[in-house]
Amino acid sequence: MTQIRQSSLPRLLLLTSLMLVLLGVASCGTQQIIFVYPDEALDFQLRNLKMPAVYIDTVTDMRPAQQRSGGGHFFTVTYPKDEAWEVPATQIYAEALAQDLDQTNLVELVPLHAQADYILSMDLLSLSCKMKRSPASFLLAGAIGGGAGMALGDDASHRLKLGAVLAAITAVAVPVPTNNRAEAEVRLSLKDRTGNILWQKSCLGEVDERLYLTATAREDQKLVNEHLTKAVKRANACLLGQMRQFLLENGGQGDS
Repeated sequence: MTQIRQSSLPRLLLLTSLMLVLLGVASCGTQQIIFVYPDEALDFQLRNLKMPAVYIDTVTDMRPAQQRSGGGHFFTVTYPKDEAWEVPATQIYAEALAQDLDQTNLVELVPLHAQADYILSMDLLSLSCKMKRSPASFLLAGAIGGGAGMALGDDASHRLKLGAVLAAITAVAVPVPTNNRAEAEVRLSLKDRTGNILWQKSCLGEVDERLYLTATAREDQKLVNEHLTKAVKRANACLLGQMRQFLLENGGQGDS
């Protein structure tokens, strides 16, 4: 077996440092995240009732500060932060809800307040992903590299140095178990044209997935596409199902 000589350690250390820097730069991309919301296949049409006209009013952003600012490294990362979104989170949710309302045929969306049977307002309570990794996973990955270095070294000193270098490389380069949790929580309020609340419900949509990612991997756009959009879809399915029941019980149209 070809062994790595002690004279090659400075070069190996330099290469390792460069690799870590490049990985860090790669993980901090500036591309903004878009919300690619899937189409809705369910039909919530109110049978034998006139479709109520609904005006979508304001979205109040009530997310925790941690979701707005994002942050964290390696072990726990909250994303996307507000600056990472292509458009504001309130606009993202309003457009997703409007799409679901339109595609489920539950209501007719109208552009003017005066045209509506109901006014729909939204409180955005949560819209975020949280990635978690166990420190033990990095220790295990590092131990594998360290063990390889100890086996390849010429003498005790060389083995220790080489083991430390390879442990650092494997700790960041080997994919480790990673839990990604996406959640979307929203409260909807259906009001009459004078502002009286006729119906109000909140729902939480969650997606919890186990992945294998390297320490510096930040596949934010991919995970938003796969997990956060699904969490919003689940929250909306819960909300629109309950709204449909309210509309059925009240004959579709409220007092206007």
